[in-house]
Amino acid sequence: MEMSNRRIFRIVALALVGYYWLLAIVIGGDGPAAGRWAGGLSFLSNWNLTLNLLVALGAIKYEFDGQKRLDIPILGAAMGINIIVVLLYWVLRAMGALGEVQAYDSFAALFQNYYVHLGTSIILFVEAVHYSQPFEDWKRSYGIYMVIFFGYIFWMEAFVSQRDDFPCGEVSCGFPYEFLNDLTTTGRIIFYGGIFAMGNLAFAGSYWLAQFWEQRRDSGPATE
Repeated sequence: MEMSNRRIFRIVALALVGYYWLLAIVIGGDGPAAGRWAGGLSFLSNWNLTLNLLVALGAIKYEFDGQKRLDIPILGAAMGINIIVVLLYWVLRAMGALGEVQAYDSFAALFQNYYVHLGTSIILFVEAVHYSQPFEDWKRSYGIYMVIFFGYIFWMEAFVSQRDDFPCGEVSCGFPYEFLNDLTTTGRIIFYGGIFAMGNLAFAGSYWLAQFWEQRRDSGPATE
């Protein structure tokens, strides 16, 4: 029964993240990414979707062939990135830093937004703490985490903001998040430093949570 529930969970997880990844990255549309040089890949939330898709693919492959999961180091890193995405999006949205919140024109649009900025992260954490061992090599996971973290900042600073001319703020244009265009270079460095500190706490918290649930699994019935 446990294996059946896990398999159903992983199939649903892959179907959801695959569908919304296609919408955000491949199909695009008339949303925030419309007209942007990098399309959906301008946004950290879609980098996060890509990570979660890789994890879902790794989990479903393991489910059916039982071979070594190559996505495990990515899973540990993805836990930290997911926390950053959820906290940043909802806190900045509440502060009005992401611009005016538009009314949803359909339930599908509402569901997509909540899935991308919350639901996919919940599913990833269920996979991590209930069905996986995400920190088999925490140093490798942390290294991947740092590459993604600084890679996205470099991507925004060196490419996205240099090739787009919207939105505009008081200082610059082109950064995909409106509030960044109101910050000077020094202001953005300070902001990134704060997120770096929060990100390290997120990674440490993810590690602690995974260890806690692994101990609970070890003391109970096997799930694999």
